[in-house]
Amino acid sequence: MDDKEILLAQRKKSDFMFTHSPMLNKIHLIQIDTNPFLRDAMRLDLTSVLLKDLKFRVEMDRNLDLVIGGETGSGKSRLAQSIAWELYEWGRKFINPDLELTINNIAFTRTEWLQAAQNMQRGDTLIFDEDDQARIGTGSMRQIEEQEQIERTLRQSQFNFIFCSPIIEEHVEHYILRALDIEFSQELNRAVVYKKDEQGLLLPYGHVVLPRHEVEGYEEKKATFRANVQNRTLRDRFIEYDEVAKILIDKLKINTLKKRTQKSLVARYFPRYVDEEVKEIMVSIELLSEKVDLDYSKF
Repeated sequence: MDDKEILLAQRKKSDFMFTHSPMLNKIHLIQIDTNPFLRDAMRLDLTSVLLKDLKFRVEMDRNLDLVIGGETGSGKSRLAQSIAWELYEWGRKFINPDLELTINNIAFTRTEWLQAAQNMQRGDTLIFDEDDQARIGTGSMRQIEEQEQIERTLRQSQFNFIFCSPIIEEHVEHYILRALDIEFSQELNRAVVYKKDEQGLLLPYGHVVLPRHEVEGYEEKKATFRANVQNRTLRDRFIEYDEVAKILIDKLKINTLKKRTQKSLVARYFPRYVDEEVKEIMVSIELLSEKVDLDYSKF
């Protein structure tokens, strides 16, 4: 056991009274008490094994695909950044001394994730923080398919992917962490370690407790993303859809094509839009092709 593990062992509470909400804390205790699998998992501390696994994967040139689920406020993002920091420290030692871990390693939208994945270096870790993205749509099916293809293609490379989501989504993960709760006074996060069995059933096998590490600029970037989503007006959306429609009409004469073909072209050239947005762009194509004078000054 190294100094970091000894420190964690000294700081942990044996009664599992980690809490960020009295009600959620009580619910978690009831869950642990009534679920024999979860109760056994809370008795088995896998923290040291997780830390060894992260070092092993970097040292042996193996990647990590990790999914972190859990309800809002349970510490998913904090866990992801703590694990990314461990991978980053070992990566600098064994792979590339010039590795960086910055806010550019965290994506809030699928479009941003796809762009960042194209620029990854060997040893990099990319976090997809889907907690906020899930509130405004998870991206087009084309984006999802492209993301899954990148995950599969890069599995054998030293590129690490961490996905944070309120619900456990399908990925090519090695294992899953369910963020459970936070001990704010000591800045610790606790999570349950899950793995799918042969039938795809998620089973808990133990728990981990990790200290907080926050990437510089994370809170500012998250606040900016949320503000942009909240402040985006209906007028802004209409203007954006009209601009996309104008480009497609000018470059592809899309207004002369069948609706089904229009939909396919919008999805092909602008994959960041979800299905409902694609339909709105098609409405803009129809209105512009009819030379309707669009005035959104009242919105």
